[in-house]
Amino acid sequence: MINPVSSRERISSLDILRGFALLGIVLVNTLGFNASFFNFGGFYSRLPDPFQQKFYNIFISLTADKFIFLFSFLFGYGIFLQFRRFREEGAGYTGFMSRRMGVLALFGLAHIFFLWAGDILLMYAIAGMLILAVRNLSTRGQLILAFIFYFFIAIWLAMSVFITLPDAMSSTCTGCLEQAKSVYPHGSYLDCLRLRLHEYWDFRNINLFYYLPKIIGISLFGFVASKYELHLRVADQVKNWFGIWLFVVIIAVAAYFNYAGIADPKSRFAPALTMWGYEFMNMSVAAGYMLFIFLITTNLSVTRALGPFALMGRMSLTNYLMQSLFLSILFYGWGLGLFGQTKIPLLIIIALGVYFLQMVMNIFWFRYRNQGPVEWVWRWVAYNGARQKQGK
Repeated sequence: MINPVSSRERISSLDILRGFALLGIVLVNTLGFNASFFNFGGFYSRLPDPFQQKFYNIFISLTADKFIFLFSFLFGYGIFLQFRRFREEGAGYTGFMSRRMGVLALFGLAHIFFLWAGDILLMYAIAGMLILAVRNLSTRGQLILAFIFYFFIAIWLAMSVFITLPDAMSSTCTGCLEQAKSVYPHGSYLDCLRLRLHEYWDFRNINLFYYLPKIIGISLFGFVASKYELHLRVADQVKNWFGIWLFVVIIAVAAYFNYAGIADPKSRFAPALTMWGYEFMNMSVAAGYMLFIFLITTNLSVTRALGPFALMGRMSLTNYLMQSLFLSILFYGWGLGLFGQTKIPLLIIIALGVYFLQMVMNIFWFRYRNQGPVEWVWRWVAYNGARQKQGK
């Protein structure tokens, strides 16, 4: 009979990396809660203070999409670990995974409806079902699919040179930002709900043609890396992987400072090439973050010191949803109505405050429980169904 992984069986380096990814996610999502997706870039490109503008440009370039990469990579990594356990036990995996992703999709829909238009859980559920479909494909085939999905936006933009395609890089209601500035900081919960659903619908192209394929690709990368037990390989050959990490850092720095200039601005293919460079830069920077965490957690003292991050990672789903709850209360009119701030350091302080509060809550929670409340529901549905089928 297959059972959930116990707390003793958990992999500390992966939990710490999840906790670190959650820190990056709350830093970026705080900016999202503060400005509507109707015209996120437009809001932050017109900050009144030049210092704030420069600070924002540096901050967002080091965080945006890098932590989504880590979170998505770990999502795929965990899927393979589960798949291997089911395969070793001879238990049916398809039903388990279908239930698991179905519940995750429901969490995502609830997240969108009740809290925020920037949900990522629904896309994870779709990515998980696709991984289920290709789980027995060759590693080469999975990697080819991963690269195609990850760089899908560059392919899409290149194809748009020859044929007319939907715009994958902008919302369809940039003029609605002024409405958001009025409703989100001052409106009731129902006012915010109506506008949020409008916002989510208008953001559909970016979600469908940009974020969803990218998340699928990254999750597949994580699935393949888990096959080869990347975390154990780093731990077994620290010196070799330290050299690899240095090489990745050099590539990441070069990509960070040069990706925007790889294409001739006059070329019809400039948008496609620039997006290819941007995604390559995201991958390089995220890989540098990830390998750094894997390397430092080979030291037991460091691992113990980073224990609070591991606790955050152990209930990452609960913490992700809790972040949205806290930020909704802070930024929307039915709470404190802080929406529309133009001081970026203040937003970072708010994000760090939310994360620190969660960390304290997690420390107390795990004194009495072994898993987060949302994780408990998620696992109960998935594993209970598996046990009932085995019983039959």
